[in-house]
Amino acid sequence: MEKRSWSAQELEQSVAWLKRMNVRGHDVFIRPEGDGHGLVLVDGLQRPALASLAERGLTPAATIEASPGRFQAWVKLSAGAVPAEVRELAARSMAQHYGGTVERASSRAWGRLAGFTHQAPELRCDDRQPYVLAHECPGRVAAEGPALLRHIDEWLEWQRERQEQAARLEAIQAAPDHIWQRDALLAYQQQAQRFLGRHGAAGDYQRMDWTVAIELAKSGRFSRQEIERALREGSPHIERGQPGGIEDYARRVAARAWDAPEVLEHWRGQGHEIQQQRALGRASERGREGPSPSL
Repeated sequence: MEKRSWSAQELEQSVAWLKRMNVRGHDVFIRPEGDGHGLVLVDGLQRPALASLAERGLTPAATIEASPGRFQAWVKLSAGAVPAEVRELAARSMAQHYGGTVERASSRAWGRLAGFTHQAPELRCDDRQPYVLAHECPGRVAAEGPALLRHIDEWLEWQRERQEQAARLEAIQAAPDHIWQRDALLAYQQQAQRFLGRHGAAGDYQRMDWTVAIELAKSGRFSRQEIERALREGSPHIERGQPGGIEDYARRVAARAWDAPEVLEHWRGQGHEIQQQRALGRASERGREGPSPSL
């Protein structure tokens, strides 16, 4: 395979050379250079699929008949650049939904260049090869292209959240048990491990966070800010669309736990010095010598 990176003008100036190569049995393919574009190629389509694409607001920017009755659709999802990962998912999704060739769906797929012949031997007829033909080529962004991109972005975010949640649950399960922890995150993981051991890995993570935050606040070993950090970095309660994200969630839970009635009642029974330390939002040195809390 010989590759060239050309501008539109350079391509036009090289048509004669491409024709010579085509006559010698070479196929001619084309694709956008680099990743600074929003084009997706859907290959292996039949004519009814093109009508379905148009009905769904995904009218191709260019429709190419690669071989008799088989089409390639260049769908323009955005006028600007779209990440390669998103383009590949869009290509796969459209290929699956409209009967295209899923195996050829990628962010860097090659399409056939119209005006040259398809050199596959099985397509030879009357000692000739069929021409690759250009049909409608409006060059416009598909009406539903932005909506499809939003849907894919949401799915990718959901996938990332699930992966992060799985990693946090794995860290909780791997936390050492029965070892006193000075770090708030490790203490959170230790307590969360015990909670999940009692209630199951598919338990109520919000309830778990609240229970653990209460115990950490009672222990006297950690400040409110340390408890907030432990929740922010360790909680598996990661949900798309959560107001303010995990940061705001951790802040709210830590603040509520710090001032919870049961925590305040617990601290009323402590010494005056420890209460002063707590009022300043710091963990007490005396409390740091205490035993690890248990759920």
